[in-house]
Amino acid sequence: MAKVGEILVEMLVKAGVSRVWGVAGDSLNGITDTIRRTDGIEWLHVRHEEAGAFAAGAEAHVTGKLAVCGGSCGPGNLHLINGLYDCHRSRVPVLVIAAQIPSAEVGTSYFQETKPEHLFRDCSHYVELVSQPEQMPRILGIAMRTAIAKRGVAVIVLSGDVALRDCPHTAIDLGILESNSVAYPSKPEIQKAASILNKGEKVAILGGLAVPALTIS
Repeated sequence: MAKVGEILVEMLVKAGVSRVWGVAGDSLNGITDTIRRTDGIEWLHVRHEEAGAFAAGAEAHVTGKLAVCGGSCGPGNLHLINGLYDCHRSRVPVLVIAAQIPSAEVGTSYFQETKPEHLFRDCSHYVELVSQPEQMPRILGIAMRTAIAKRGVAVIVLSGDVALRDCPHTAIDLGILESNSVAYPSKPEIQKAASILNKGEKVAILGGLAVPALTIS
């Protein structure tokens, strides 16, 4: 039976994630050690978690694909917050692995205990605690799909000891790599826009994401 951390990493690889940005810490051991042993994905160490969040946002900007960053419990994942606000407001898909203190100590004012579920609420579309191993595949799947569909940040909160437990479920393949949906405006909307532009004497266009050229007749 695979460990929770192993299932997590396997699902990331299946979704096309090839790197995770962050600073390693003991509460992330179950994840970073699995990444070390897994082909096709690497842990990219940064000097500060904030830089890791900004790096994940930049990756998502450039590739248009899901990017991932992580932080250890307490100040480790709190340092992500400035970068995550930027990612969320810029509408780029970023998944965050926010490690938590040992699960048995939650609610006891344990050293470095925080409440990531509340702290990241304003800079994410989804933030949820994985308290039991069997929850992880489904919650991770929801988080990844939410980050991609809503174009923003999704956070999973995971205690280090839970990441090292056996997971009774297998990894879920969400089919993210096969999803190439593209949305275009309707033909009447395009013709209306073309009519407005054709009437203008001096036209300035502020362009965004490049799309295949369209012929307007």
